[in-house]
Amino acid sequence: MKRISSFWVNLILLAAGVVVTIALINVSLIRTRKTMIRVELETIAEYQIKGKFQSVDFLTVVWDNLIQANGGEVKDFSNRSEKILKDFGGDMIESLQVAPDGVIQYVYPYSFSGVIGTDIEKTGSFSTSAVRCRYTGLDTVSAPEALEDGDFRLVFCHPVYVKDKVGNPSFWGYSIVTARVSQLLSSIQLEEASTRSDLVLYRLDQRNGDQMLMNDTGRTLQNPVRYLFPVPNGILALEGTWMGGWITKEEYLMEAAIGAAVMVLGLLLLMNLRIRKNMKALSRISFTDELTGLNNRHMLRKVFDQLEGETRHISMLFIDFDHFKEINDKEGHDAGDETLKQAAAFFASVFGKDSCFRYGGDEFLVLLQDMPEDEIRRLADRLSEFQVVEFQGRRIPVSVSGGLASADCATVADMRALIRMADDNLYHAKKNGRNQIIGGNV
Repeated sequence: MKRISSFWVNLILLAAGVVVTIALINVSLIRTRKTMIRVELETIAEYQIKGKFQSVDFLTVVWDNLIQANGGEVKDFSNRSEKILKDFGGDMIESLQVAPDGVIQYVYPYSFSGVIGTDIEKTGSFSTSAVRCRYTGLDTVSAPEALEDGDFRLVFCHPVYVKDKVGNPSFWGYSIVTARVSQLLSSIQLEEASTRSDLVLYRLDQRNGDQMLMNDTGRTLQNPVRYLFPVPNGILALEGTWMGGWITKEEYLMEAAIGAAVMVLGLLLLMNLRIRKNMKALSRISFTDELTGLNNRHMLRKVFDQLEGETRHISMLFIDFDHFKEINDKEGHDAGDETLKQAAAFFASVFGKDSCFRYGGDEFLVLLQDMPEDEIRRLADRLSEFQVVEFQGRRIPVSVSGGLASADCATVADMRALIRMADDNLYHAKKNGRNQIIGGNV
């Protein structure tokens, strides 16, 4: 009797141990996968969807520049619009429109000619946004407009100002771009953007109900991870689940078959550790420049977001090589790469690696917080010490120019404006002979 009782107790304990072990493994696996999906959703939202909105908005500025260049006249609209769409990705655009003083008079392609004569400030749901756009000077995007075929349309509007006879900017009209949501999403192949998750994209609207913009599964996701992000026309939500479910049927079968084996536990733990290691590697790659090892522009955006809402004294130092192309042309691209590496190491030693970013090409950016101006200037002046690069036994003379700007910043917009000021000062440093630092407090 004791032998039977011991058998059943051990059996129950073993079964309970297997169940608990599998349950713990599943909890860990789901948590890990949710973390991976969250990173993936952020990447897709911030660097693909929002980037595509910015690309479309850029097209509204093209006709603004053409109109200003022609002194307030619209010339050769159809041919120029055709070339604009060809050069800047017309597959995702429905139409280009120009509305002098708010009345649409120019449209490409001709299939949208029915809107000619429409006063966008007085007609339709976009009228309020158009008036706001006119008097604020800011671009605006309409809420998604439902179409008969189930798709949605977005209207991107940009105010156009031309200078009057005394040189003052005067409102001229609007440059407008319309795009279908399906075309925007297909242009970035959103359905193929994720290799491990099912995605759903919709616009939040508490008053009229959320608008579903994309669902590549055709079904409601179970227990999805959600990532909210702002776009000019509201808040979008991108949801995702692990493709096939957080734990697939095949995985349940596998666990049932090998749950009692010690090797299974070791294998699954090893897989779990490997997934975590890959996540860390992915995070490191995403925010680090491969060549120099410095932070990249993705990290700069992340730092900006972290500083959002805090008033800090920020200094931006924009650094660019003088005649870097000549190094590549005369010494070779390997020498150019080595120059960038040694420059990055020097900048990191002067300003601290966490403060240095490779902005692109041979451009670097240094972001310093709450540092006295005299200390910032002292560090900036040390750039003149970087004069020679050692490469394969050769000494290559180099020099850099810099633009410095400092101000109290509280928003991402403030910091981006500060970058532009530093870039302007860099331009003056180049124009004034190079190998110098220009700028300071603003």
